[in-house]
Amino acid sequence: MLLFTFEYPPVSGGISRLCEEISGNLKHERIQVNVLTQARPSSVPPALSESRVDVRRPFREWQAFRWLRKFKRQRAGNECPTVCGIWYPEGLIACFAGVRPLVILAHGAELLPPASRWRRRLWSALQRRVLESANLVIANSEYTRQFVARAASKSRVQEIPLAVDVQRFAPGDREAAKKKLGVEGKRVVCTVARLHPYKGIDIVLHAMANLTSEERNDVVYLIVGRGPHEQELKDLAVTLGVTQHIRWLGFVAEEELPEIYHASDLFVLCTRDAPEQRSVEGFGLVFLEAQSSGVPVVGTNTGGISAAIRDGDGGWLIEQDDATALAGIFRKLVREPEVFHAAGTLARQRVLRECTWKSYSQRFSTALQSIGAPSSSL
Repeated sequence: MLLFTFEYPPVSGGISRLCEEISGNLKHERIQVNVLTQARPSSVPPALSESRVDVRRPFREWQAFRWLRKFKRQRAGNECPTVCGIWYPEGLIACFAGVRPLVILAHGAELLPPASRWRRRLWSALQRRVLESANLVIANSEYTRQFVARAASKSRVQEIPLAVDVQRFAPGDREAAKKKLGVEGKRVVCTVARLHPYKGIDIVLHAMANLTSEERNDVVYLIVGRGPHEQELKDLAVTLGVTQHIRWLGFVAEEELPEIYHASDLFVLCTRDAPEQRSVEGFGLVFLEAQSSGVPVVGTNTGGISAAIRDGDGGWLIEQDDATALAGIFRKLVREPEVFHAAGTLARQRVLRECTWKSYSQRFSTALQSIGAPSSSL
């Protein structure tokens, strides 16, 4: 299989992490995976299974197109499925290069129309052409699958929910992690997200403000991430009088994330559905990371979040912007912490049953075979 994606380590972000996991886990299942992506820093040599093109645009796109054309000629009569990390620009380039069979991954926000009205008609036509030309589109949730179906009604789309590394994100010593972070003796709530308005972190701050002063004294809120909304959130925390209960941790390296989850009693992300701002949550991999770590989660019933959270089975779904409902959950965390410990155990068990990369890879392989990818190439 060829995986074609410009978003691949050392590039950061959700698509990059997903593509790396797909590559690594398919290889673990004895599937040969070659990766076409953009250049690493010069000091880091590419892996033997990687081909890298110039990082500069438009050289990047042109070199990738030429590479794919050559790849197609070399593979004539011996088809190898090409999986694109996103429909644009990778899917478009692969479509023009004529590689078959062609598979495109769909995530959510990238399927929304641009804000500029004059670009929408051309963009929509181009998107429809690419998605309908693909042999298969793999969506990360039912919500995203419906996005694809609306954008390209003749596309062949299949839902395969995301998975998580259950060895890396596993339960740890909670009290030791709390002590290391200086939050021992507290009920710890955390959020891991880019600080954008649609992520709904302001709702968490309002929920904190709805607690009594005695209840707030038992809670600390860890915010992991940076973004353009950070200063507004800090100002809001001051206005609401909850600053002393918040720890702004900023950027945390990937390898340090498990410790954040180990220290947490509850993970919260109250994403808003804001398609007019090209802001939706197609799935929410962080929900799986937390649950895999034995941490119960709260999310809003928006976007594809319901694919990542099973309400009542290790997590809770609340309505968008419902700070009152969230405050009620915080209050229960303070008064009945054993309920959340039990919910964390259920969350871990569900992830092990349904959300491992092994099960994802098996479904992924089956999907490729369903479009005629020769089993010898898989």
